[in-house]
Amino acid sequence: MATNGWSPQPLVFLLCFSSFTLNVVLGQREVPSALGSLSNVTDQFALLSFKSLVTRDPYNVLSNWNSNIFFCDWNGVSCNRGSQRVVALNLSEKTLEGTISPYISNLSFLQVLDLSSDSFHGHLLIDFSCLPLLENLSITKNNFEGLIPQTLSHCRRLQILSAGDNQSSWNGAIVRLTLP
Repeated sequence: MATNGWSPQPLVFLLCFSSFTLNVVLGQREVPSALGSLSNVTDQFALLSFKSLVTRDPYNVLSNWNSNIFFCDWNGVSCNRGSQRVVALNLSEKTLEGTISPYISNLSFLQVLDLSSDSFHGHLLIDFSCLPLLENLSITKNNFEGLIPQTLSHCRRLQILSAGDNQSSWNGAIVRLTLP
């Protein structure tokens, strides 16, 4: 029998693994729909990816960021009560150091990202076009370098951009926007 190289085994494994992961990650919590569950896993993965690139956490702020605790209860994380999606990540003045994971772009309900007065560095590789609800971006007093990402223009709800005291084109970028 000729085959085209396609096998259903990876798909079956993915479905089984996804079901197992949802049960382990979310525990006994009721989730309204399968889509909501996958979105929750996406948010949790994005946060864990963020944590994995933090190289210094002197106050152990991220110590409760683990699968034993629902991610909406993690330090610095705020979620919408109905959808249980991340709407704010506020880790300002926690003396965190590291780089920012591009997977932050997967927090599609994010409205506030406040990482001000920490020690993050490198290029900001966030695809802001995936964050249409972002209203407040505060990354002042870090060591970001390079250009302000052009995708930031996709954040139509952005009202506060605070990005001063960084390197390169970020310097001096403290803006309060009032958009209709």
